[in-house]
Amino acid sequence: MTAASAKGQSLGTILAPVLTARWDAYSLCSRGMTASLRTDLDKLSRLAFRRTEKAREVVREFHAVKKQIQDHASCAEAECLYQWLFVPLTLWPVDVAGLMTHLLRKMIAGPKLDPKTKLLLALLGTPPDESVQSVAAAHEHLVQLGNYESLIKSQPKFEEMEQQLHRDPDFNRAWNEIKEHFPVNDYRNPKGVVRRRMVQERNFRSAWDFRWTAKKDRFQNVFDAFCHKWNLYGMEGDRPLLLKLTVNLTPYGTMILIPGYWSFDPKRDLNWKAITALHRARGVQRQGPKLSVNRMANRDDAIAAKRHWKEARAQGLRGRRRVEWVLAKLHLDCGNDESKLKRLLRMK
Repeated sequence: MTAASAKGQSLGTILAPVLTARWDAYSLCSRGMTASLRTDLDKLSRLAFRRTEKAREVVREFHAVKKQIQDHASCAEAECLYQWLFVPLTLWPVDVAGLMTHLLRKMIAGPKLDPKTKLLLALLGTPPDESVQSVAAAHEHLVQLGNYESLIKSQPKFEEMEQQLHRDPDFNRAWNEIKEHFPVNDYRNPKGVVRRRMVQERNFRSAWDFRWTAKKDRFQNVFDAFCHKWNLYGMEGDRPLLLKLTVNLTPYGTMILIPGYWSFDPKRDLNWKAITALHRARGVQRQGPKLSVNRMANRDDAIAAKRHWKEARAQGLRGRRRVEWVLAKLHLDCGNDESKLKRLLRMK
């Protein structure tokens, strides 16, 4: 399905045939599996970006060895990491599938994990809330189809530029010249797409040193310059893949890309309400100069309240006497501010 044909359709309508086909194929090979393994592979099949292909084997491996590792000192960490396998890829800060494979082999090999692996697991922590995962998963399916219409209002700008590009004789001449000099088919991915090198957030670039010795290096440099000249992220066959105005979740934030050719109108081009909802799905608190100052003051008050509470306990004060003593130390009204004291003591 093309992005154009997906335009205007709901997420459920777009994905129904895809998920049905995946489920049918999955059912044919599910005999002999445990019910829990079948359930987990089903969950995996419903995620975007070929997640079954990328994580199926480590899911099978976990089910194969989970009885063997159930008494391991790090079994709880393994169970927690396993749940990360079903988190949308958008929210992964590291390669969770690779880490899971590494962890299982370490646990089978010995009773204790090395400190560095334990540190990595502790920092990764528990998966995001289900509500965050649900929003990210739906967004991923749309991104996979190149469908940003729910977030972008000015699709005609993209369509106009795409038509101009197809008719541009200089573009077609340059592409034909590249094909004359290089075996382009050798550099296509399984979908037939050749991609330029990616530019990362804050304009950082990996594998950026200039190399001209290998044929692949020569091609990549020429192709990157070609994509820059015509605002492309790649070529699919002979079809240019023009950059479009996009909004994407990442593990670290929400990234908006405005292509260089785009005459940007912030009010008319973006659906800010939808973008804000997408970004706030992470549970972002409201912020602002006054709110931030008040929150910082409350944190200071909470630290003082907990300190005075411990002092009162050490002096043997109990019940109402302790409450009144702490309120007095905080210069709060004994008649009206007891509920505020309770909130301060609960703050983390």
